[in-house]
Amino acid sequence: MSSATLPTAPRQPAAMLSVQIQKRYGGPHNRFHLNITFSARPGVTVFLGHSGAGKTTVLRCIAGLCDPDNGRIAVGEKVLFDAKEGVRLDPARRNVAFVFQDLALFPHLTVQENVSYGLRKMPVEERKERVATILKSFQIGHLYNRLPRDTSGGEQQRIALARSLVTEPSVLLLDEPLSSLDIHTKASIIDDLRAWNNARRIPMLYVTHNYDEVFALGDQAITLEHGRIGLQGIPMDVVPASRRETMVQIAGFENLLDADVVGVHEQLGTTSCHLFGTGMQIQAPLTRVSPGDHVHVGIRASEIFLAAEPPRMIGACNVLPGRVKKIGCVRGGAEVLVDCGMDFRVHVPADSVGSLGLSASDEVWLLIKPQAVHLVRTRHMRASQRLFVFVCNGNRSRSPIAQAICNAEIARRLRVPLESLGSIGIQAVSAGLSATPGNSISEEARDVLEHLQVPVPGHRTQKLSEDLVAKAEAIFCMTESQRQIASEMFPESAYKMFCLRPGMDFEEEMFLHRAEQVQGVIHQLTNTLLDTATAS
Repeated sequence: MSSATLPTAPRQPAAMLSVQIQKRYGGPHNRFHLNITFSARPGVTVFLGHSGAGKTTVLRCIAGLCDPDNGRIAVGEKVLFDAKEGVRLDPARRNVAFVFQDLALFPHLTVQENVSYGLRKMPVEERKERVATILKSFQIGHLYNRLPRDTSGGEQQRIALARSLVTEPSVLLLDEPLSSLDIHTKASIIDDLRAWNNARRIPMLYVTHNYDEVFALGDQAITLEHGRIGLQGIPMDVVPASRRETMVQIAGFENLLDADVVGVHEQLGTTSCHLFGTGMQIQAPLTRVSPGDHVHVGIRASEIFLAAEPPRMIGACNVLPGRVKKIGCVRGGAEVLVDCGMDFRVHVPADSVGSLGLSASDEVWLLIKPQAVHLVRTRHMRASQRLFVFVCNGNRSRSPIAQAICNAEIARRLRVPLESLGSIGIQAVSAGLSATPGNSISEEARDVLEHLQVPVPGHRTQKLSEDLVAKAEAIFCMTESQRQIASEMFPESAYKMFCLRPGMDFEEEMFLHRAEQVQGVIHQLTNTLLDTATAS
C-alpha cells in the first residue's frame, strides 16, 4: 500500500443532502449575494458564521420558505428545487423538518398535542403509538399532558425536536434552538438526537455563530462568510486555532479520565467506575449509565482537596493516595500534578500553598466528593479527534496490538508524549466484531508488545459501534472477510473500511511474526495517517 494514499473500497449510497444556492437580496446600498455549494452526509453538520452571513437563509431555502434565484437542492434522488428544470416542491411535500430558535410551540396545546400536530391525518391509534415512542426517545414521556409553560427550557427544546422528528423527515434543520442552554444540557439533548438518528440516518444542519458548540455537536462543519463558504471539514480543520478548544476546556474539566462503569448503587445514589490502566475505582453520583458502559470521568481541578496527611473521619468521599510530580503557578494559587497511578491536576488557593509545604515527590492524598465527579458518555465527546480504528474479532489481541503500535508510532513522529494523543486530536483505538465489552488485553498480546518494545495500553475491549464508526477517519480490519462483515454491518460507512494489508490474513498463526509484519505495515501507513490528520 502506498504511503501517499489510503486504499479504496466501494462507497455505499447514503441519504445525502446536496445544495447549490444562488440568491441576491437587500437594498441598492446593502446588496447581499449568497452563492454556496455543499453536501451534508447523515449526521450533524454545523454551519458557522457571524450574524448576517446567510446561515438562516440557507435553511429557509432548503425548507422551501424562500426560493433561490438559481441552483438545485436534493435529498438523495428526490429533487426539492431545480431552477433549470422548473422544479419547486411546496414545503409540505419536502419532508424537511425545521426547528426554529424561538421553538414556536403552541402555548394552548399540551405536549402530546404539540408533538402530534403534524400527524393529524394519521389514524388515531397509529398516531398515539408514534407520539408515545418519540416522547420516550427524548425522555419527556412524563410531560404528556403538560402545557409548554409548565416545562423547563431544556424540556421545551426536547418537545420541539420531538414534534419535528415524529413526522420522520428526511432532513432536520436547526436554527440555533439550543443556544440558550448550558453545554451539559445541550450535549444530553444531542445525545438523544444522535440515538434517534442512528436508526434513521438523516442529514442534520445545525446553525450557530458560537465556535464553542462545534466540537460538542458537529461531525463536520462549514464556515459561511459574506454568503460564501470559507472552510469545510471536521471541526479540527474548520475552527480557527485561536478559538480551538478541546472538549476538556469547553466542559471546564482539567481532569478527564477514561473509565468503565462497574456498578450502579441506587440505594446509595452512587455509580462505581473503574479508571482505565489503574486498579482504582471512583464513586460518582447516580446517573443514566449501566455496568459495562464506557464513560469519561470529568473532575475540575478546583474541586479536588489535597491533604498532606492521611485523612480521618471524612465521611462519603473518594480518597486517592499519590505523590507530587510537579508544582506550577496558576491564577490565584498553584496547580499541583499528582501521580495516583494516573496524573491528576489539583488547584490549591494561594493562601493554602505555603501551609501545605509541598515539594516534588511528597506523599499526598486527594479527597474528591462524589458530587464533584461528572460522568460524560463517550458519545458526548465528539471533540476535535480524528480516530483511526483497528478491528479484529474479539478485540483482545490483534487489534489492540495494532492500536498500540500505531499510537506509539504517531507519538514518536509528532514528538509528543503517548498519553497526550487524545488531547491533540490524533489517536488510534481498537474494537471487535464479536467482542465482550470490558475485557483486558490478552497475555499473548501483552508479551508481544513488550517484545516489540511498544507500551502496553490500558485496554478494555469494545464492540465496533455506530458511534465509533461515525467518528472514525478510517477503519482497518485484520482480514478481508472482517472488512466485508463490517461493511455489511455499517453499509453507509463502507467507504472508509479497509483491509490492513490486502491479500494478507493477520488472524493466522505465527503470532509474533505476524505482529512484526503489522508493525511494518503501520510504519508505512502512519505517513498517510499523519498527512491526512494534520492537513489544514
